[in-house]
Amino acid sequence: MNENASLKLYMSEYPPFCYTEAGEAKGLAVDAVRSIMNDLNLESPILSVPWKRGLRYLEGDTSSALFTITRTAEREDRYKWVGPISLARLVLFAKHDADIVINSLDDARKVRRIGTVQGYSAEKYLKQKGFTNLVSNPGDQKSNPVNLLRGFLDLWMAVDVVGTYTAELQGINPNELKVVYVVRDQPKYIAFSRSTPDEIVRRWQNALDGMVDDGRLAKITEKWLTTRTASR
Repeated sequence: MNENASLKLYMSEYPPFCYTEAGEAKGLAVDAVRSIMNDLNLESPILSVPWKRGLRYLEGDTSSALFTITRTAEREDRYKWVGPISLARLVLFAKHDADIVINSLDDARKVRRIGTVQGYSAEKYLKQKGFTNLVSNPGDQKSNPVNLLRGFLDLWMAVDVVGTYTAELQGINPNELKVVYVVRDQPKYIAFSRSTPDEIVRRWQNALDGMVDDGRLAKITEKWLTTRTASR
């Protein structure tokens, strides 16, 4: 099988894991995927698409992959998985001077508004927990740190490094944010469509495992995540 011709690669804007700058795909996950492709002698463009469209592509009948994505129980049997490509934490951000104390997730029910993104696993997680105080952005995370600082949101749920990086891209000093609660660990994966042959998925996982063993994934992670943490 000619993987170069058959496998379609998609990403959704999710800095620092994947984002587009001057028309070029960049980020931790992009570097990891390109390293895997190099090991497998593959060449394929990485297309940036809206998150929900990327999920629809994964449901299609062609061999395709989308990154980065959280591996949840709901998604487990819908896709095939390679990873994790990065460890991460799902957290609640507040303004650095906010008088908010969150000792448990239930405490977050008491605030007026929590910012999330439609279709993200964080939003689904809170909805499953019965949260009704969510403000879900239909696009991406970009407006959430801005709305948090303007007082339109009380809390913002995001992956720690994503929140910090997104704030920086909006011209916000990360020190204006603080993490008030760590919700859970949330490793990031590459998801493949169910129609992707198992052999392709196996080769990708083996290549990623090789990057872990020889330290290349750690170097990529250090490149992108050093100093990318918000104050606590």
